[in-house]
Amino acid sequence: MIIQGLKLTILGMGVVFSFLVLLFVLILIFAKLLAPFTKKELSLAGAKKPARNKPRQPPDEHLKLTAIISASIAAHRARAGRH
Repeated sequence: MIIQGLKLTILGMGVVFSFLVLLFVLILIFAKLLAPFTKKELSLAGAKKPARNKPRQPPDEHLKLTAIISASIAAHRARAGRH
C-alpha cells in the first residue's frame, strides 16, 4: 500500500515538474520571438513621460485627516462602551 502511494507521488511530481519545464521553455521561446516588438514598445514608452495620477496632499491635510479619524474612533468606542 505504501509502495503504491510512493509510486503515485513520484509520478505526480514528475508530471508537475515536466509541465513546469515545458512552461519555462515556452516562455523563453516566446521571449526570444517577441523581443523585437518589446524593444519597439519600450522605445515608444520611453519617449512619453508618465503622468502623475494624484497630487500629494500637504502634511497639514494628513494631520487633519488623522485627527478626524482618531476622534471618530474615540467617539465610537465611547458609544460602544455604554451598551
